Amino acid sequence: MGTGIPLLNEYKQEFFWKRFPQTVLGGPKLRLGYDAPVYVYLNQAILFILPFLIGGIFTLFVELNVLQDYIAVIVYGVTMFLFVLLAQIITTVVQEKMDPDIPYPTKKKNLLAEEDEVDFFSCCGVETFEFVIPKKKFKINIVIHALVSGPMCGLGMWYLLPVTLNNLYYDNLGVTIVLFCFGWFTLLVAQYPLTVGAPPEPAAYRTLDRWEFMPVMRPFYVYLCITFDLLYRYLSTVFLTSDQALHIVFSFLPLVWTLGLLPPLDALLFWFLEQIHVFLLGGSPLASNIRVLVLFTVSVGVYLTAYFIPVSLGTVLVSALMGYILSLDLGGLGSQLYFILRTRNKVSNDEQGTVIIGKASGFLWKWGIFEFLYHFIMLAIVGVVSGLLNYNSNSFSSDAWKGLGYTIIGLCVVEKILRDIQSVYIVFGLWRNMLFPNSSRSSRLFKHRKRQLQIIGFIRRFLVNWVSPLLMLSYLSILITSSNPTVVSATSHLGTYTAVWYTFGIVRVFRWIWQGTVNSLMELSITHIILVSLPTNTTVIEYGVPILSLIIGLCRDRAFQFMNKFYFLVTVLLSSWTDKKQRRGSTAAIIFLSIVFLPVIIGILVAASAISAPLLPIFTLPLFFIAFPRPTKFWPEPVGASANVNADTMFYRQLAPKLSKTLRKGFANGSLGEPNPGNHYLVRFEDRLVWLMVLERGNGYCTVNIKGLELQETSCHTAEAARIDDIFEVAFEGEENRNCCGGFNKYPLHTLMPLDAAEVMAYSDARNVLTGIIDNPDAKQVVRNFFIKSLVWVILHHVNKLKMKEQHKKDYSSKENVTKKNNEKVEMEEINHNRETSNNNVSSNTAQHKVIEPVVVIKKTPDFTATEKRPPSSRSVKRKTSWSSVNSFTDSIFSDDGFFDSIAKSKNKNIALKKEEPRKSLSPVLFGGPVKTKTNTVGDEIDDLIEDLDFGLPALDITKPKPTPQATTFGKTPIKKQTFGNSIYKPVTNLAGSPDFKCPYSVHVSLPQRWRELPVEYSQLSKFLSRFPKEWYKYVLETLDWSTTGQPGQKVSSEVASDDTLMDCYAQLIMACYSIFDSEGDSHNSANYLYNCYIGNIPWNAMLDWLSEDSELHNLVVKAYRYGFKMMIDQLLFGEMSSNMELQESLEEYDRDWYIGLEKDEEWKKAVLESRPNLFSLGYNKQHGTYSSRNLTLQGTTVHIGRLNSEVVRGQWSNLSLELIYFTNDDEERYSIQAHPVILRNLTVQSADPPLGYPIFSSEPISIPTL
Repeated sequence: MGTGIPLLNEYKQEFFWKRFPQTVLGGPKLRLGYDAPVYVYLNQAILFILPFLIGGIFTLFVELNVLQDYIAVIVYGVTMFLFVLLAQIITTVVQEKMDPDIPYPTKKKNLLAEEDEVDFFSCCGVETFEFVIPKKKFKINIVIHALVSGPMCGLGMWYLLPVTLNNLYYDNLGVTIVLFCFGWFTLLVAQYPLTVGAPPEPAAYRTLDRWEFMPVMRPFYVYLCITFDLLYRYLSTVFLTSDQALHIVFSFLPLVWTLGLLPPLDALLFWFLEQIHVFLLGGSPLASNIRVLVLFTVSVGVYLTAYFIPVSLGTVLVSALMGYILSLDLGGLGSQLYFILRTRNKVSNDEQGTVIIGKASGFLWKWGIFEFLYHFIMLAIVGVVSGLLNYNSNSFSSDAWKGLGYTIIGLCVVEKILRDIQSVYIVFGLWRNMLFPNSSRSSRLFKHRKRQLQIIGFIRRFLVNWVSPLLMLSYLSILITSSNPTVVSATSHLGTYTAVWYTFGIVRVFRWIWQGTVNSLMELSITHIILVSLPTNTTVIEYGVPILSLIIGLCRDRAFQFMNKFYFLVTVLLSSWTDKKQRRGSTAAIIFLSIVFLPVIIGILVAASAISAPLLPIFTLPLFFIAFPRPTKFWPEPVGASANVNADTMFYRQLAPKLSKTLRKGFANGSLGEPNPGNHYLVRFEDRLVWLMVLERGNGYCTVNIKGLELQETSCHTAEAARIDDIFEVAFEGEENRNCCGGFNKYPLHTLMPLDAAEVMAYSDARNVLTGIIDNPDAKQVVRNFFIKSLVWVILHHVNKLKMKEQHKKDYSSKENVTKKNNEKVEMEEINHNRETSNNNVSSNTAQHKVIEPVVVIKKTPDFTATEKRPPSSRSVKRKTSWSSVNSFTDSIFSDDGFFDSIAKSKNKNIALKKEEPRKSLSPVLFGGPVKTKTNTVGDEIDDLIEDLDFGLPALDITKPKPTPQATTFGKTPIKKQTFGNSIYKPVTNLAGSPDFKCPYSVHVSLPQRWRELPVEYSQLSKFLSRFPKEWYKYVLETLDWSTTGQPGQKVSSEVASDDTLMDCYAQLIMACYSIFDSEGDSHNSANYLYNCYIGNIPWNAMLDWLSEDSELHNLVVKAYRYGFKMMIDQLLFGEMSSNMELQESLEEYDRDWYIGLEKDEEWKKAVLESRPNLFSLGYNKQHGTYSSRNLTLQGTTVHIGRLNSEVVRGQWSNLSLELIYFTNDDEERYSIQAHPVILRNLTVQSADPPLGYPIFSSEPISIPTL
């Protein structure tokens, strides 16, 4: 594999050789790859060399004493300012004057031409200007870049004057000439981007330069060198050596820029702030740029306060108290406050879901009253301890602080031992820990042994979080003092220069004991050893604990970086030869040169470690160089801002809070080691890989970013995942390779170091082929039998919940409107009076209404008649149809249509019914006297009225024949069948426009009005009614919630079960829905039919259109069918359900713990995010013609956790950034993305932030408590 894959394909090589001259020269495009007119090159050459020609003239004038140097600097600077300004103004005007409607002629129309090939028409044409001097994105940058260019060129000319160089290097002519020539070349290379635009930079931090910062990058470093020259000229000769060295560096800046050693300005800024914040102010690397700026500013304020406080006691108190406060999770507090302010007065399901999914609950997971109280108590303890000990520091003997120091050393050793013996490997990962459980397969034994180790973890947790910080606080409060703490300053005996650093040390060490307790133990232990070993050394005495701890802290960090980088180098060097797939033709030569130039390589390692820069393996070969330094979080975009979201992302979203709880135990107890910022962890279980990066570390918390890698594994992904599985299996399961004392680690040079195994609540994914089940001859009939019962269960429970919700809503509304009850009573009395008056005045054909609260009693009268000359609207037809069976249910006395509820719906509507003159009609009068009708609108208005009131009697057309009543074969209630003259309309079986029930409690489960109209002939429906499961229907009634009735549930359910009217309603609706799935013959008796019905692709019939119009009922029917399908599988696999109780248990479990549907449904995703215990779906493989089920089960799953070498990750990410941004080497088969089982190259590339990497999930910063 290594030999056959090119590092850079031919097209990218050609592209690189076009870009490289631009990088070296600062932007001129001298290698185009196609023929271009001479003036294109000439224009660029003039723009490049012109500043030198003008500057050379002024240099000559200064050397000949024609002009004073400062006058020449000013005039030359103004000239270059105008030059850049005019060049950009001209190109902007020319390009913007081009008519946008005219096609831009510069791009090649030839399909065989290169994408970047340009046709040039004249030396001053638009295309030439656009090519040579592209206009700025933001017009303000025209002025800004001109302002940068002018002073830089003026001061640069002064910086490179021969007289200046002679004075610096003692009239050495050779040095002067060399520095003058190369210095001017540097100046030209830095100035050209300001005139034209930024060249391609190997030190690319962002994929896009949105704000045009890159043109200013090179001038910034020029200004930096000039600054030291000005300091030497006007401030002090102390800077002489620095100025001399920087003049030499200045000449080599083009080479440094070409090699990509100097970072862009944004990376430089946040790297510099991070280094100061960590090593001078005692903070931690932070998860976002905003946090860096805010906490850095506050920390600087604390430092200034501590420096200017005139007494030692005040300095110690401020440093101790603010050190504790700033070490807390203030970034998490800010994020929490921001979220509260952003979501105030706004309800967003998405945002609420994010909070639920992204955060666990419990003490210290978020800021609350208990968290504030805990930190307030701890702050009081810190203040009391530091204040009292420092106030009485002079009264303690030397043995007191020495005793505390030795105790700190002892705690450092004990903490290290307690931390390591909880992990699977000890002694730098070389030996298997014999105290760790032998195998994680036996859950009971594994948990038992882990509980024993947890005792050690609790002891370590207590020592690290409370004992060690308070002990170090005491130690520091005694040593950092003065002769009189209440009068004399802590820095009174020091000079100004030393006092500045001494105060930095005080602020840092008091904060660091909380921010990084484990590291602080090591640093103070070394500091104490030095103090005890060199008690009379004047330097040690002068520096004291603050400056010594400052130096030791920096050295500790750089030493660990060097060891990790050296490990990275050795690992890549050896694996490039031992792994035949990684071996290339050049490997042997590279190894030989690495041995020969080992001192140079060590120097590179030292330099990279000194500036905290990643070690760059060029194309991931064992060929190393230094990448530019960058912040610990590495990528410029906000953490978790983007990911390549797909269908599997939801599994990682569900896993994130569960995994966070598991990580809390590991980090707090120490089994996962110390979570230092920049550490990377890999979590493996089943087919999933979770990438974890620590962003912050503080007092009782660490902030992490959780990424999920793709589940559809490529060949490279599979190869590396297999090696990971092997490593974890050897560590946690390979008992045969160990003895009673443990065993050696078989993979000591692998980037992954196994640490611990833990249990996480995650989904276990099981896929089964249903051959022999879904194609079983009895499968269809079993599904239909279960479907009927499932539908009864689903609809009854759904209606019951709806009625419960309505009742609760009414109860809540009545409580809110207590003050309006009197007015409502008055209104009701008026309405009843009007109704009685109306009943006395209506004709004999008008229905009489008797009010019974809270239902309406209806006494039937002969049908009303009405004539209509216009065709009936669909709405009118529907309303007439709804009322055509009003003569049904003659023995009913209870109704679910609330009379007063209907009044409430329409009391605010202004309804005017006017009588139509040409027609004689009788309309139902509901309230009040005679009504008037309006021509051509009376039908619709009556329909509106009836719909608003949900009450009343219909008017039937007397010109149409009366329908003949037909008795049902199922119940005693006759149901009328109505056929309309319009043959297009579907025949309707109506369950009652306003059904009246025998039982007063039936209204609590009565069907909604829209479900009472069935577009099916009764003769077609009657053949199914005998299949309705009456006993199951009555059994389901007993399982409903009857709490709103105020009566015992058993009594209510038995009375409702005896109501044949209600049973008729449910029987006809359910069997009408069942008829959709009923098919005769062998054509549908197949697995394909069951599969199509399951996914909702039901074969068409007349009832299907009706069902599809009501999405709510349609979803319930599909849900019931899927329940029936799942029960069919269970019955064929586990045996028949013999009783209603077993069926009830299954359905209750489905409702409570299951989602049965399709993977593409939104409800599927929602169920996963809500951690539904079980999910079931059905699929079909077209290639193999097989049906399969997928069953997700939420259960405790053993996950294996390991730590990755942080420098291996940073180095590969640096190479990825260089390859994709500068070389544009995005070939999916490139060498640097191929599988490397030792350094996990493919997985590391995946885990990078988009757009360079492609994780399918990336969380926002998650704060994990470690107390």
